[in-house]
Amino acid sequence: MRVRLKDIAEDLNLSKMTISKVLRGQTDISEATRARVLQRVRELNYIPNISASSLRTGQTRTMGLVLPALGVPHLAQIAAGISKTLSREKYELIVSSSENDLETEQKQIGIFLSLQVDALLLVSLQETTFFFEELQGRTEMPVVFVGSRPSGVTEQYVGLDEEEVGRIACEHLLQSGCRRVAYIRGSHSVSGDMRSRGYRNALRRNGIEVQPDLIIETMSPQQSEYQRGCEAMERLLSHRRRPDGVMTYTDMLAVGAMDAASRSGMRIPEDMRFAGCGNDPLLCHMRIPLTSVDTGGQDLGERAGKLALRLVGHPKGKGVRWALVKPKLVKRRSSEGSR
Repeated sequence: MRVRLKDIAEDLNLSKMTISKVLRGQTDISEATRARVLQRVRELNYIPNISASSLRTGQTRTMGLVLPALGVPHLAQIAAGISKTLSREKYELIVSSSENDLETEQKQIGIFLSLQVDALLLVSLQETTFFFEELQGRTEMPVVFVGSRPSGVTEQYVGLDEEEVGRIACEHLLQSGCRRVAYIRGSHSVSGDMRSRGYRNALRRNGIEVQPDLIIETMSPQQSEYQRGCEAMERLLSHRRRPDGVMTYTDMLAVGAMDAASRSGMRIPEDMRFAGCGNDPLLCHMRIPLTSVDTGGQDLGERAGKLALRLVGHPKGKGVRWALVKPKLVKRRSSEGSR
């Protein structure tokens, strides 16, 4: 039978209020009483009734997070950062995956609405605000966009300075001596376009003309990222003047491109230098250690968690409601060394 708060109170001859204060971590309880209560809670394996608590306080002390996928290192870092931040304030995080499907994402959001979580955090696939404008008419629950955001969203957002991602990768390759820097880019999303802009601006600032034939788009859903990286490099190698530096939208694209370059006889980094994006701990240490842009997943998560907590505590309060995390370049052998 389920153990109730009332049962613990009667067992210890204490009030339900005292038991509740101990469980909430309030400090106006003696250490001896606190120790007695916590010991009995452990012995009885007591599980708090969140539904009953939410009726009393108007809060569930839970937040929801919808990710496009599980098992992706960058997304896992975001989730870890949010969870760490919320746990310090005695909040729990419930995580779900949309499996890279728009309809599934909307269904997951509906589930969190029914659970009445105190706030919702989203790494969203939505490209417009239409769905969220409809959502505002059904709930006052704070929604925080993390990493990606629909076009037009300017608040309740914590993201990466995507243009800076493209800039620092290209600048690094130029500073290492490259003069024909190619870019194997991702889809025409907001983040993809901004990284491409950073790449172009870095070239112009260094007096180098942007050459469209060095920008390769890789958007085939029938191929893996690794295969797309290989194919993009094969296209670049077919040019009369090959690139001497290559930056990519993801680390997996870079691994595929480096393998294709190596098979063609190119030496890395002597003949061609590479910089990826994501700083994936597994991919960046395969064969030739890969220089990569760290996209700050943990930092993104921590800042998003803090914003969600602030919005729950002060839904109409003033203060900054968005933030951009600066990426950092992690240099490794793929772009370092003498020519």
